[in-house]
Amino acid sequence: MRRIATRSGRGQIVVLVSLVLPVLLGAVALGTDISIFYFNWTQLQKAADAAVIAGANYLPSNPSLAQQTTDQYAEMNGIASSEIVATTVASDDLSIQIQAKRTVPYYFARVLGLSTGAVAVKATAGLQASNSANGLVPIGLQYNTPLTTYQTVTLKLAPAQGSVGPGNWEPLAMGYTPNSDPGGANYKTNLENGYNSTINIGDQIYTETGNLVGPTQQGINYRLSQGSTTDSGGTASNHTLNDPRVIEIPLVNFSDINGSSQVPVMGFAELWISSVDGNGNITAEFINQVSAQNTPSSSAPQYGAFSVVLMQ
Repeated sequence: MRRIATRSGRGQIVVLVSLVLPVLLGAVALGTDISIFYFNWTQLQKAADAAVIAGANYLPSNPSLAQQTTDQYAEMNGIASSEIVATTVASDDLSIQIQAKRTVPYYFARVLGLSTGAVAVKATAGLQASNSANGLVPIGLQYNTPLTTYQTVTLKLAPAQGSVGPGNWEPLAMGYTPNSDPGGANYKTNLENGYNSTINIGDQIYTETGNLVGPTQQGINYRLSQGSTTDSGGTASNHTLNDPRVIEIPLVNFSDINGSSQVPVMGFAELWISSVDGNGNITAEFINQVSAQNTPSSSAPQYGAFSVVLMQ
């Protein structure tokens, strides 16, 4: 009787294992393939986010280049061209979206009859007006100057063109006491590299008196040289990201200044440097380029400088 009971117990275990084993295998298969699915989704989403942030840098002035750049960066970050479903710019040219889809093969889940799954992502980046900026070039522009896209602007006036106030031709003292910069060394460094601190709308900046022709020529020629090396065919409307010929300057109120004076920051504008002449006049074109590191604010005045914000 005991042998019969033992054999019966063993038989029950075999039956139980045969019933439970497929469930266990299915759970393992599902867990493994979910991990693979999640890995691909994460990779795809990060690549899509990076792509639209890069592309949005060319909005709103060049939506076609924004689309090209988005697709280019998507592929650089691991999204195959065949996986890009659509790249679209909003009708107001202030945001761009990419949609991507990847077919992920299942491995263990095949025991359940599942061979592949589809991973779909989308990412949107848009523009918001900036209320602060980093890397500003130390030259001001009167805040109410009419500006249109690709309009030619002259910066750092030469004496023959008049001044914005006695002793002032638009240079600004950023990060140092005005008139304490013999030879314009700090001014030149800020021209070449941009001021390395944040400036906010409403801040007061001292003007730097004097025409500073030499430091202006040296600083701007440095940027022109660097730009022609990295992108010899670059223009205001078509250039690589982070081109040194693209500068951001504060829009200030120069009204009623006399000598070294504090001027309020009213906004920011971004321009493309074309040239600098023997008098230190800088010729530039106003652009609607954007700056991804800036702080966004929907309440900031729309003076042409924007921040890229990941919206979705």
